[in-house]
Amino acid sequence: MGEIYSFKAFQSKKEKKKVQDPRTTVAIYRSVVYYVHLYSEETYEHPLEHLTTNIQLAVIFNNDRAAFLDAFAALIQHWDLPLNTHQELPPYEELAQFTTLGDLCLYIEKKVKDL
Repeated sequence: MGEIYSFKAFQSKKEKKKVQDPRTTVAIYRSVVYYVHLYSEETYEHPLEHLTTNIQLAVIFNNDRAAFLDAFAALIQHWDLPLNTHQELPPYEELAQFTTLGDLCLYIEKKVKDL
């Protein structure tokens, strides 16, 4: 005989696996744009319209490693990530690891999911 499946139970299990709210991705993007805009030398009246995920962080920060690290530290604090997160970055190669704004968003999103 065949087994009887409860599709509602299957669906609820599938729903439970979705831990992250899709709005979290948008919140991460907005926070990254906010802090990048706050610590960069570029100024835009509406940064959400100008700073896309494809924009180069080295260009935005004018290769200023200190300004990037300030923005990164603010993001770590904003999302309550572990304080040793900055130690995962290769020294003096931060802008090479995070070439685009999207790379930084994905990194923060991964760390938030791991919490």
